[in-house]
Amino acid sequence: MASPISLQVEAPDKEALVHRNPHRDFTAVEASRPDFDTTSSWRPTKTPNPAWKFGDGANNDDWESHDVLEIDPDEPGRPTNLNYKLMISSVVPRPVALLSTISCTGVQNVAPFSYFQAVCADPPLYSVCFVGEQPNDSLRNVLDAKEACISIISDSFVEAANATSINTPSHLSEWPISGLHPRAAKLVKPCYAAESAFSIELKYHSHQDIISPKSGNRTATMVLLQAVLFHTWQDIVSADKATVDVAKLRPIFRAGGITYGTCFQGFELARPEAYRKVRDGVQHLMGESEGGLHSEALSPFGTTKLVDTEEMNESLVDWIAVVIALMIISTFYL
Repeated sequence: MASPISLQVEAPDKEALVHRNPHRDFTAVEASRPDFDTTSSWRPTKTPNPAWKFGDGANNDDWESHDVLEIDPDEPGRPTNLNYKLMISSVVPRPVALLSTISCTGVQNVAPFSYFQAVCADPPLYSVCFVGEQPNDSLRNVLDAKEACISIISDSFVEAANATSINTPSHLSEWPISGLHPRAAKLVKPCYAAESAFSIELKYHSHQDIISPKSGNRTATMVLLQAVLFHTWQDIVSADKATVDVAKLRPIFRAGGITYGTCFQGFELARPEAYRKVRDGVQHLMGESEGGLHSEALSPFGTTKLVDTEEMNESLVDWIAVVIALMIISTFYL
């Protein structure tokens, strides 16, 4: 008689290793806090300092009152876990991708990832980084099927999206646990979240294994995924299909630990005009020469003379003249 197939009870419990939750009793802590304001909406404001001009620097001197602590990520005895916590609590806000994939046996997998970012527009690429020496279900599925979907998470379903981070065994889908509705994609097999105002169908582009210099082991894999089809609610995108309205997208972001946030206030900040238009007004900040900088740049290794572009151009002209002269002279000896 054949022995029954042994199914995985659960995936590795990474949360037990990371200790992301800083609270002994989070339920009690949350109960003491005010309710989430569902009526909050996007509020555009002025920039922090509309009167800022070239050379002004920071808007206040608060930065001068802080002592600086240096942290060596490779300090003997420092656990990697501390570097992880430091990185995710300082690189904020980070967008969160609800990544959906499909296994070789047809199981629809979905999980949130905040090591996620747009990379470039031609081709339209997104990056997702999968951390851990052992590949999780999402990474295996992406590398095997070469397809995925990403749904942007809004505050209206953030709890459901968070539920998909549970370490279910690979033969079970997280979709039923979340209560979200998987919608069939057009060009790839994985589904995307119908509740999301903006989703992307993607195909595998490339990946890079990250190797630890300490252990020599693979500790993460960064995957680049190419968008092949965008799905957006019609009322949140501009007429030219170029800009999504952040007020209607209502995206959430991730910070450190178990902290998430919303985007309900912002400002528009125009890029500087072309240098040729402001050159006369900023020349005194750039150096005494019309051709470039002459100031000394301080560094931990001493002072370094910055390149004078006018000097460099004159040297280049001299060098070209010498080359031409040598070419003319050489013709008389051929």
